[in-house]
Parts: sequence; structure tokens; C-alpha cells
Amino acid sequence: MAYQLYRNTTLGNSLQESLDELIQTQQITPQLALQVLLQFDKAINTALANRVRNRVNFKVRTVCPSLVENELKS
Repeated sequence: MAYQLYRNTTLGNSLQESLDELIQTQQITPQLALQVLLQFDKAINTALANRVRNRVNFKVRTVCPSLVENELKS
């Protein structure tokens, strides 16, 4: 799932560690932890889509097309 990309951030890792600890101490079920992670995935993607206004655009210009082709072949 593409949403899971942000689980590898500091916030995502901290959430997963906390959920794992709660599962180990039997304070929540693994199913509830999964629901929390799925909600995190949706929330982080929605927040970034709605609140981040900066975009990055790349323009690539090939200086020597034959050089690039040779690099790709090796």
C-alpha cells in the first residue's frame, strides 16, 4: 500500500514501537494496533495533501545522449 510510505519516518517508527509495547503488555490487541496504523496512514497522507504547498519539479536535460545510453547498457 502506498500509504505505508510514512511509517518509516520518526513519527511512524515511534508509533509502531509504542503499539508493539502495548501489544506485549496485552493492553491492546494486534487487530486494534493494525487499525491505529491504518488510521495513521490515512491521516498523514491527508494532512500532507491538504497542508503542504511546496512542490518540487525536476527538469532533466541530457548533455550527451550517447553517453547516457552507454551508461545504461553497462
